[in-house]
Amino acid sequence: VLITGASRGLGLEFVRQYAADGWAVIATSRSGSPELHAMAADNQRVTLHSLDVADGASVSAFSDAVGIQPIDVLLNNAGLFGRVAFADGGVEHQAFGSTDFDNWANVMNTNVFGPMRMAEMFADRVALSEQKKVVTLSSMLGSMALNTIGGLYAYRSSKAAVNQVMKSMSIDLAKRGILAIGMHPGWAKTDMGGPAAEIDAAEAVAGVRRQIAALDAAKLGVLLAYDGNILPY
Repeated sequence: VLITGASRGLGLEFVRQYAADGWAVIATSRSGSPELHAMAADNQRVTLHSLDVADGASVSAFSDAVGIQPIDVLLNNAGLFGRVAFADGGVEHQAFGSTDFDNWANVMNTNVFGPMRMAEMFADRVALSEQKKVVTLSSMLGSMALNTIGGLYAYRSSKAAVNQVMKSMSIDLAKRGILAIGMHPGWAKTDMGGPAAEIDAAEAVAGVRRQIAALDAAKLGVLLAYDGNILPY
């Protein structure tokens, strides 16, 4: 499993759970963290790489470093809420009339272009594997049907866009035997989600992993939640 954004939050928990189950884990992040380095030191099946999914040159350098090897699950976890975290007033920072367009562009680059860069770069290696899965963490906040309160322009639009990216990818990559899907991990207690979130990171990750393990062609083309529910676009 190749995990982006692995230094903290859900990404770190994905590394912890997959490694505990005996998977070979390629854990990537922009700068690492003490917790991530400790995991790698304790488990030889966890390898660390520097990667910024918002930078095409970084993705290319990482690809060269990894080399040609089968990747069962490409897990696009790296994501950006915005310059101001949700828990630190990010809602007000993305309110109508307060738009920071540079911030919006950065969010789109990470949350939309990042998964696309990774998928295009690693699809051949996913196709070499047994499981052949590309999973991108999205959010129910990208759903137009569920948006009843407005706001969060940068984050909502990035997740709506990546939902469409994964919808198209589910069609295009199916021709190569690859299962591609966007998943909502729930509102989890992380630095991004804040302490008031509904579930903890371990529950969110365990749920997403169950859905990944059970993923088949019949489930493609939807926004799948960590608990197995299908969310409206």
